[in-house]
Amino acid sequence: LLAGASLLQVGGVRAAACAFLAAALCPDNALGIRAFADLHACSDLRHAAARYVEDHFVDVLQSDEFLALAPDTLAALLASDRVAVPGEEVVLDAAVRWVQHAPAARAPRLAALLEHVRLPLLPRDELLARAAAEPLAGADVRVKDLVIEALSFHLMRPERRAACAAACARARPRRPPRAPRELLVVGGQAPKAIRDVEAFQLERARWRPAAELPARRCRAGLAVLGARVYAVGGFNGTLRVRSVDVYDVAADCWAPGPALLARRSTLGVAVIGHVIYAVGGSVTPRLYSAV
Repeated sequence: LLAGASLLQVGGVRAAACAFLAAALCPDNALGIRAFADLHACSDLRHAAARYVEDHFVDVLQSDEFLALAPDTLAALLASDRVAVPGEEVVLDAAVRWVQHAPAARAPRLAALLEHVRLPLLPRDELLARAAAEPLAGADVRVKDLVIEALSFHLMRPERRAACAAACARARPRRPPRAPRELLVVGGQAPKAIRDVEAFQLERARWRPAAELPARRCRAGLAVLGARVYAVGGFNGTLRVRSVDVYDVAADCWAPGPALLARRSTLGVAVIGHVIYAVGGSVTPRLYSAV
């Protein structure tokens, strides 16, 4: 459908097909969808698939699609700062697994792939054990040079290591895994005040249910401070409220926070520094001007 829509330049169908594929991303198909998006110049879908591959690298490398990657495509993936891995051992294992899938044809590619594996970041004992085992032990001179470079890094003084990391990409840590970005819809009216909370996962273009509010609420003010979302004041379907509920993003749960000094709904909420300000609002039958 996407191929036909692209050929015939039917924009609406093309966009719908891209959205469908983005929502269907999983470890077994993400690399294929990324390649398909490249083929049809679907930049948004390609970006979503690439981010999915980086964020779920540990799962993706177990797929059949990973073993079928072209050498240059694999090298670019291993070189990325954004692949989310608990340790560089995972990246080394990925390169070795790809080579061992077809050793006769792929063994000559090992050195080029290891150029993008940050061997200096492996623990020294782990590095020594890997260097003494296949396929590294029987590899060519360039592989041995990379192992020696990594071992030399471990012998440096701490201040010298920092300078080396600034000059050599192989000694530079990858970016820590980024927390998934989400858009929260909190409470509302349907047609009365509700407790529902939904989260839109931006990378996956998919909605998920989140923990419900402790009580019905609409017309609340919302603020983000740290890793928490604050639902401030609002209307419960009967009364304006002064309660504040705090959503812990990591734990997916709500907890009560410090209550407002007065009941108000339809208020403005802002964060400056580490302070949350509740501004104005409605206290029927009048507007509320206090901050």
